[in-house]
Amino acid sequence: MTKNDAVTESGMLKNAGVVIIGRNEGQRLKACIASVLNSGVKHIVYVDSCSSDGSAELAKSFKIDVVELDQEFPLTAARARNAGFKFLNETVDGLVYVHFIDGDCELDENWLENAIRAFEVSTDVAVICGRLREKYRELTLYNRLCDMAWYIKPGEINSCGGIATIRADIFHKHNGFNTNLIAGEEPEFYHRLRKAGRKIMCLDAPMGFHDAAMMHYKAWWIRSVRTGFSYANAVEWGRWAKERKSLVIWGGLYPLILIASFLKYPLLALFILVLFPIQILRIYQGLKMPYSPGDKFLYATFCMIDKIPEFLGFLKYHYVKMSGSKQNIIEYK
Repeated sequence: MTKNDAVTESGMLKNAGVVIIGRNEGQRLKACIASVLNSGVKHIVYVDSCSSDGSAELAKSFKIDVVELDQEFPLTAARARNAGFKFLNETVDGLVYVHFIDGDCELDENWLENAIRAFEVSTDVAVICGRLREKYRELTLYNRLCDMAWYIKPGEINSCGGIATIRADIFHKHNGFNTNLIAGEEPEFYHRLRKAGRKIMCLDAPMGFHDAAMMHYKAWWIRSVRTGFSYANAVEWGRWAKERKSLVIWGGLYPLILIASFLKYPLLALFILVLFPIQILRIYQGLKMPYSPGDKFLYATFCMIDKIPEFLGFLKYHYVKMSGSKQNIIEYK
């Protein structure tokens, strides 16, 4: 008996559905859909955000449902996930659990069973995630950084990413993700859940793999700009004040003060320059991650290097806010 047959026979996944979202993911989408099918779940929908690489047609070839978004409204992950949930909620009788996954990820074949068992034990938990790993971790240092960024300590948590399993009734009751946000929609949603007394949990179990395919610093830079944009728009719902303060100080004020000091007070500039590695060391010492010292030092270093593009993302958000201009989704691929 195959894995798929065993799960179908047990009926564990009969009330579960999976929403896959994507835009020009190519072969990664193919691997994603195959992994979801291999888990044994039957209710699957792929939501395509105006791909130009035939992603929608590829998904249809797997005989799964496909929702194609138009460009009447901004294309965002929040909009895509909500559209996928709406489709499942309207077409699947007795939908209890929905798992969201991006098209550049692959689902662990045991994840949905593990998540559902945890839900059955912890009836007060609304969202469950697990360990997401970078598929080609050693290919580039940026992939290594992504692998560390995905790490969440198991137990009750405040927030997680968009790849997670959620109780369908709770997702519906709280109106899903905020489609007005082009970034940071996941923590905003989880913030609303926690305010309503809901719990979020991370299991010590593999959830799947992510394929960042991040080969150059340019992609990491754009990703960091998006992070800064997310920190900035979080002021609207009361989160990440500490992170905003940090990026303004280290990404905005620090470089300006350093440059001005070099021009007029070189010795003072050398003292100010030393503050940068000291801050890296402080971050390194505070990391509680199951990684090698070398990995943690790399992560701490980029936490500081990223402050400049994060600050630019912060400025971008405020420019859009003040000018009233349209801000499209920030894509690093």
